[in-house]
Amino acid sequence: MSFRIDTAGAGFGSALLLVSITSTQVGSSFAKFLFGMVGPEAAVALRLMTSTLILFAVLRPGRHIPKRGEWKSVALYGLSIAVMNACFYQAISRIPLGIAVAIEFSGPLLVAASSSRRFSDYAAVALAAAGLLTLMPWAGVNADLDMTGVFFAALAAVFWGTYIIVGRRAGTQAGASASAWGGLIGMLAALPWALVMTGGVLIPEAVFADALPLAFLVGFTASALPYGLEIVSLRLVPPQVFGVLMSIEPAVAALFGFLMLGEELSLSQWAAIGMVIAASLLATMKRKAD
Repeated sequence: MSFRIDTAGAGFGSALLLVSITSTQVGSSFAKFLFGMVGPEAAVALRLMTSTLILFAVLRPGRHIPKRGEWKSVALYGLSIAVMNACFYQAISRIPLGIAVAIEFSGPLLVAASSSRRFSDYAAVALAAAGLLTLMPWAGVNADLDMTGVFFAALAAVFWGTYIIVGRRAGTQAGASASAWGGLIGMLAALPWALVMTGGVLIPEAVFADALPLAFLVGFTASALPYGLEIVSLRLVPPQVFGVLMSIEPAVAALFGFLMLGEELSLSQWAAIGMVIAASLLATMKRKAD
């Protein structure tokens, strides 16, 4: 299957990305319910296990096994998925979803701004930094924000940026099946750590009946659907347009964090999220105009 990056293709890819963003944040909200049953480490492994099963069933990647020269990109893509999700789940187990995504979003922002040295790019990075500093637990402001959660969100940002770079390369080389093979590699990377942290039992017997369906729901909404859509979107949508659309993700995360989890943010926290979104728009829309 081949794709051309033209106007129609970019429009379709943009629609896929919007669905992916919404699905990801719904899945992340469901994941926080899963934490109470199995913990964040097991939740990551279960998410990747279920999403990989779904992707293999839908995409049938056996018809396109990556060639020798493609495996490196696919493996890096899979490892970035595993580490990104592990760090992100540790973050949202400690801090509100919207704040975690705003911090994590600095990864894609730096990717969008790194290919240029225009003044607007530096201004965008400065604006994002101001937003992130506003979120820090200074005296009397955000005092209850867990710094360990902030640290894990920052690590997730690094691997989200890596995911975008290697995901585009893997999708170009191996096609849509890269999401399935990458998911398999990510699952194999996440599973041993989860087994160690849970004493070898991913789902306790007492919560098995409730946790297993929820794990499949998280795997589908947070991984299988968005990764499958994004691996196609990354091939159809130019990087600057991808960055513009991704700009709304922190706001979507905060919205679903409020609607599904009851996570209320202060005005200063909403302002900080707004600065991160504005920074991304500044970096990517300027490049699009050029």
